Amino acid sequence: MNKIRWGIIGPGSIANNFADALKQSYSGELVAIASLNEERRKTFGDKYNIDNSLRFSAYDSLLDSDLVDAVYISTPHTFHSEISIKAAGKGKHILCEKPGAVNFKQGKKVINAVQEAGIFYKEGLMYRCHPQIPALLNLLKNKVIGDIKHITSSFGFDMKKVIPQHRLFNKDLAGGAILDVGLYPVSFSRMIAAVNSEKKFINPIKISANAKLGQTGVDEISSATMEFDNGVIAEVQTAIMKNMDNNAVIIGSMGKIILDNPWMPGRNGGPYHANIKIIKNEKEEIKEFKGPEHLFFFEAELSSQSILKEKQQVPYPGMTWEDTLGNLKVLDDWRHKINYQIKEDKI
Repeated sequence: MNKIRWGIIGPGSIANNFADALKQSYSGELVAIASLNEERRKTFGDKYNIDNSLRFSAYDSLLDSDLVDAVYISTPHTFHSEISIKAAGKGKHILCEKPGAVNFKQGKKVINAVQEAGIFYKEGLMYRCHPQIPALLNLLKNKVIGDIKHITSSFGFDMKKVIPQHRLFNKDLAGGAILDVGLYPVSFSRMIAAVNSEKKFINPIKISANAKLGQTGVDEISSATMEFDNGVIAEVQTAIMKNMDNNAVIIGSMGKIILDNPWMPGRNGGPYHANIKIIKNEKEEIKEFKGPEHLFFFEAELSSQSILKEKQQVPYPGMTWEDTLGNLKVLDDWRHKINYQIKEDKI
């Protein structure tokens, strides 16, 4: 097999990023889409030259196709676990947009299904595949700023007004900031705090949080403080009704490191451009990362290569199964602290 044949389930806005990335991929190609919306099937299918016979009106039809090796799932996230479990049952490899499930219980069912099926699975936190992350980890492991003491990170944007039917404000679709973008700073903090312990990730031993729950019941603005057993403190912020710095600051015993754009290091998908700023002894050093690749190229290529090599998971610092489950556990705890429950929590 020369290239992994990908099908996209739920060709919405973020799916355009993945489709654009596959154009640059050496190891993967887009061959099929599935959408319940006829107009979207036509628009997306025409844009990416999908054969009419591989534009499916039902998700199951794409999963039944022998012409598709792997699926990229980018539906609203309340459907992620159900589709992932179905895809695993059909023997399809899976890259599922974040969050892979809306809570830990769902996530555990997904991982059990992919383990049993023996297929590849990855949760789509694209930033973890980007070149700046291994570079950052190398700096931290080499103690460039000494031992890590404190981490602050945020991911928030302003929708300006409440749109009750929009997925972000719809409690039935597990809307709100934490499950949409708050999972980025949480996953980052768990990875960075682990460096002190020479591990790939660790979960906090204590979490405190507050939030503004909006008129539709979802978290519109929220923050949390996480304490780890190695003494690291991490503060995270997220929002769908407030613009935030959307950066990350790591304070060590000998200096600090600032990532100006950890989550989406490039405008409109690419080419990418990001800086790692090291401040130490009143001196500032900037490490610049620039390239022609689309932001999602790294995730698309890594996933395709992993499947070709018959791997079930991507290597660190990509999101492994245990990392995904650990992240979901913290997100559950964060939501519990602010009294934001979704219907899936009661199942």
